[in-house]
Order: sequence, then C-alpha cells, then structure tokens
Amino acid sequence: MKRIISVLIALAVVSLSSPSFADTMQKFQGGVRDVMMSPLQVSDSVKSETANAKFLPFALAGGFLKGSFYMAKQIVTGTLDIVTSPLDMIHK
Repeated sequence: MKRIISVLIALAVVSLSSPSFADTMQKFQGGVRDVMMSPLQVSDSVKSETANAKFLPFALAGGFLKGSFYMAKQIVTGTLDIVTSPLDMIHK
C-alpha cells in the first residue's frame, strides 16, 4: 500500500512539473529523431543528384558522398542535443 501511494505521489509531482521540462524533452526528442532519421540523408542526396545529372556514375558517387557528409553532420548534432538536454534542465 505504501508503495502504491509513493508511486502516485511521484507521478503527481512529475505531472505537475512537466511544463518546465517541455523544452528539455523537445530537445531530447529532436536529437533522437535526428540520429534515427540521419540515414535518409544519403538516399535523399543520391535521389536529388541523379535527377539533375547527365552522367549517372558521377551523380551516384557525388550523392553518396554528399549524403554521407550530411548524415554524419546530423548524427553529431543529434548526439549533441541528446547529451546537452539535461544541462538545460540544470540551468532552469
């Protein structure tokens, strides 16, 4: 019985304090989304490069390299958002 009451009190405290964590959670979720969706950068870049190219092998290579760079950039920024999201909570 004590355990149930303590869990309910903890849930009440968390639910009442959630608006102050909204920005932190949005930053964390955005970082996770960036990391998870980063492989799509490669396919999008290859698609856009091949649509506008005259010579397909160069377009495939260029799209793959460009997409790989954008994917790595998105992974780094997403990871940075995930790592620094708790710091925003500390500074509030």
